[in-house]
Amino acid sequence: MKKVLVFGGTRFFGKELVKDLLLIGDDVTIFTRGNVYDEFNESVKRLKGDKNSIEDLKNALEGKEYDVVYDTISYSPSDAKRICEVLKGKTKKYIVISSAAVYDKGENLNERDFNPLKYNVKLGEREEFSYKEGKRLMESYLFKNAPFKVMAVRFPVVIGKDDYTNRLKTYVKNVYDGVKIGTTNIKQKMNIISQGEAGVFLTWLRDLDITGPINATCTGDVSLEEILDIIYDETSKDYKLGKKENNETSPYNDYLGLTISNLNIKELGGYFFKNTKDELIENIRRYAKEIK
Repeated sequence: MKKVLVFGGTRFFGKELVKDLLLIGDDVTIFTRGNVYDEFNESVKRLKGDKNSIEDLKNALEGKEYDVVYDTISYSPSDAKRICEVLKGKTKKYIVISSAAVYDKGENLNERDFNPLKYNVKLGEREEFSYKEGKRLMESYLFKNAPFKVMAVRFPVVIGKDDYTNRLKTYVKNVYDGVKIGTTNIKQKMNIISQGEAGVFLTWLRDLDITGPINATCTGDVSLEEILDIIYDETSKDYKLGKKENNETSPYNDYLGLTISNLNIKELGGYFFKNTKDELIENIRRYAKEIK
């Protein structure tokens, strides 16, 4: 049993992470603002506070130590700076959620294609940067300054039943309703990972003794055209492409043309991810049943 702290953990893959940690018998504490209901009842301990407040963090963590700390809600270099300050001497291992967005567009990118140690740090809060820049700066600050071991998990698009972005569901609904899909290139590729797979993988990392950035994606890339073909198979509705009147683009446009490799973590730790198409079919089938 390990003593584990999770920043976040009440929704999407963070919730899956907590469930999986509890299943293997860990002593889990979650730190949140306390604004979102969680289903864990007495199974977890709770710390309440604003993660953007250094005072809240210090007060909540005073006198506490953890074997592993997970952070699902860091988006900026200032987030990283606060974490380095408050967790010093309180843990030896910190696993933070980063993103494949740190990369420029390209195919089969590996962890070396963005090196946070060679990226200049400047401080600022989440709202001062784009999502891409915030994650880059967060990684850079952590790997240059953290007094503990850091893993930065670079996820692609995450799908699942609790996906609050509703991006994949939007495609299914638009195809079913005959709404045009505004897109740049339906043949460009991308990656996905399911929320369940994300939770299992993060839990597995708790015993892996490595540091650095880690690409984590289901095996196999997928084009938007292939996603739309799966939707057709599940709805019997053909998709329509075209520019929308309000110039709205399709939800995945920004992610097309960027694919990452999970080969390093397979070789280092022997973890094998689920298949991309299988995960997409399962989730699209569920949305199709909801919409019909």
